[in-house]
Amino acid sequence: MEAQPAIKRSRAMQVIALFLFLFICGVLSLPVLTVGGDACGAYKLTLVFLIFCRLAWQIYKRTFRFRDYFIYFAFAIAFCIFADYKLDHEFP
Repeated sequence: MEAQPAIKRSRAMQVIALFLFLFICGVLSLPVLTVGGDACGAYKLTLVFLIFCRLAWQIYKRTFRFRDYFIYFAFAIAFCIFADYKLDHEFP
């Protein structure tokens, strides 16, 4: 039985996806101009930066999978929306 070759994704496509993640989540992680918005923005930006570093490391080590990318992307967007929602309801 012969081994089937793995599907090779273009590194350019991976880098484009990485910077698309950084742009969209970076916009969502901007601080809200309310009381406590600067601290909330710092937490969101830290999370986005850590996920960005993890995805960049996966591209560098050639272990990048788009399944992981979409999971991290959904998690970052959900956290940013959740943090803004909690901030709006905590300080009316």
